[in-house]
Amino acid sequence: MIVRTAKKSDKKEVLKFCTDTFEWGDYIDQVWDIWSADPHGKLYVVDQTERSENNNNFPVAISHCTVCPGKRQIWLEGIRVHPAHRRKKIASALIAKTLQFGMRQGAIEASAVVATENIASRLMLEKNGFNVISRWVYYACTYNTVESSRKKPTNARFASLADLNDICNYLTDSSIYKLSGKRYFKAWRWYFLNRKTLRHFIKKRNLIVTGYPSPTGIALINKRGYWHRGDVLQIVYLDSLSKSSLQNLVSFLTNLRISSIKPPPNSHSYFLQLLAYQSEHLPVVMKNFNIEESEQFLLYARRL
Repeated sequence: MIVRTAKKSDKKEVLKFCTDTFEWGDYIDQVWDIWSADPHGKLYVVDQTERSENNNNFPVAISHCTVCPGKRQIWLEGIRVHPAHRRKKIASALIAKTLQFGMRQGAIEASAVVATENIASRLMLEKNGFNVISRWVYYACTYNTVESSRKKPTNARFASLADLNDICNYLTDSSIYKLSGKRYFKAWRWYFLNRKTLRHFIKKRNLIVTGYPSPTGIALINKRGYWHRGDVLQIVYLDSLSKSSLQNLVSFLTNLRISSIKPPPNSHSYFLQLLAYQSEHLPVVMKNFNIEESEQFLLYARRL
């Protein structure tokens, strides 16, 4: 098999087998141009090795990898193999290629995320040396859902740089932080969460804190959405000591979303997403806001 960097002309053939990957379809059509132009990553395809009628090879598999901020980690995503070419170790060949790229860039770890129900992808990662380091739960809601829960009282607030030391100390003692793999997620990638990252979130007014004088909970948000979408607010990390502190954080976030965004044209479309470690109080609090769990994901990693 031939693993090579994708070309613009590969897009049409690739999308032919990347349309019904999941029950709801696939997202490769939304990210192909973004991935192919990624200055920090590589978009790979695998050419079929059998002769076609016109004697030309065409791609039967795809994957993307990118070096994360700090260059310690490489992120793997979008592994797809044409149904007629599965069970030929093509996915493993793609992973090997991406790991080689990561090592050349100086990364020391590779990471990926898989839905818990995707047994085939989980086994594929595990066969290639990846181990589960955390389990995250995904919640998403529509404008109508959040609008019905607006104006809940809260004492949460945007953090300032004066809070940075207290927040770092809070995370040092947080079991949720450890169980989250010490990561946050953004645009469906998981990154290391450290002091430098926290400072950046505070400066962008994307870090919410509750509790006084010491924090009892924090939340990190991404106001810009993902894949060039600005209509989705993402809660990218959520950590609290109690049910009441978690309630304060979620109340602040739903109030913020309602007050800052006009109703989208389609009020049934998602515009608030939460991905977090499944803590003890999270299902109860989310039920109070009529927000239901959608699915769960496993975060995988391996050393390079």
